[in-house]
Amino acid sequence: MAKIALFFVSQDGQTNKIAHTLSSHLTSSAHRVTLFDLRDTAVSASDIEEADLVIVLAAIRYGFHLKPAERFLSTYGDKLCKKPLVMLSVNLTARKPHKRTIEHSVYLQKWLKRHPLEPRIVRAIAGKLDYPSYRFFDRFMIQLIMRITKGPTDPSVTVEFTDWDQVKELAEEISQLV
Repeated sequence: MAKIALFFVSQDGQTNKIAHTLSSHLTSSAHRVTLFDLRDTAVSASDIEEADLVIVLAAIRYGFHLKPAERFLSTYGDKLCKKPLVMLSVNLTARKPHKRTIEHSVYLQKWLKRHPLEPRIVRAIAGKLDYPSYRFFDRFMIQLIMRITKGPTDPSVTVEFTDWDQVKELAEEISQLV
């Protein structure tokens, strides 16, 4: 049984849902998972040091990972280098399966360039598009991005792009690391 620390940050709730689902899969594989919401939880170096494996799960907004995840990686990079690390990015570009790996995801490439860590697993997971819940500016900007990437632009649409089988497979792959 491994101790896994799962640090996450969510903008609209989908990354939170993914974190809890991933945790559930890992727990069912006899691992002990502690969830840390980087917006609400005070994190210390001991949270990392006490873990056998660390997962960082971060949402993207307007092309950038959310600031709490960026701060966490910058602050604790020296500790993260000493642990098996998994970095997962939640974004709408990953709705296209070929955009889920480091070789084809600009977001993942830039993330690792900013944080020169050596994660064992780096993947993108598709998020959720929920136009009705967005404020005017957010809806406008996301529609613009969707238009460029040939995604849905109807402002009344909500689409959950998350591939829950991928999340389960990731849990299985992560379990093999510890």
